[in-house]
Amino acid sequence: MLAVALLAGGCSTGPDLDTLATGSVTPRAYAREPVPKGIAPDDWAAARTALAEALHDKDAAPSVPWENYASATRGTVTPLGETRDGGKCREFLMSFVHEAREDWLQGEACHAGKSGWKVDQARLLDRS
Repeated sequence: MLAVALLAGGCSTGPDLDTLATGSVTPRAYAREPVPKGIAPDDWAAARTALAEALHDKDAAPSVPWENYASATRGTVTPLGETRDGGKCREFLMSFVHEAREDWLQGEACHAGKSGWKVDQARLLDRS
């Protein structure tokens, strides 16, 4: 009887789907960073999560895709290389694609110890 109650009560032995990252919640460490001018906060949260993934491992794929399903905005994050400070900071390029419009953001993130990567500079590139 106890086994039936546990099964009916919603206990699960399957994969933990609650840990799935959707980009809808900004991680606490990123909440302190200002959202770059011209970027929607929810889009920044999704792109910022992809940036952390892209910078995590130097041997990872050259670009990491991201998508915010709520705003129908997507893009990629591409690490460009280390700055002159011995690898503590890295430059990156992000794309933001919404409908027929594509914007590019260039920035620099520096390793902040256990907190991961902190974006120190980020600006939308001018359209030509």
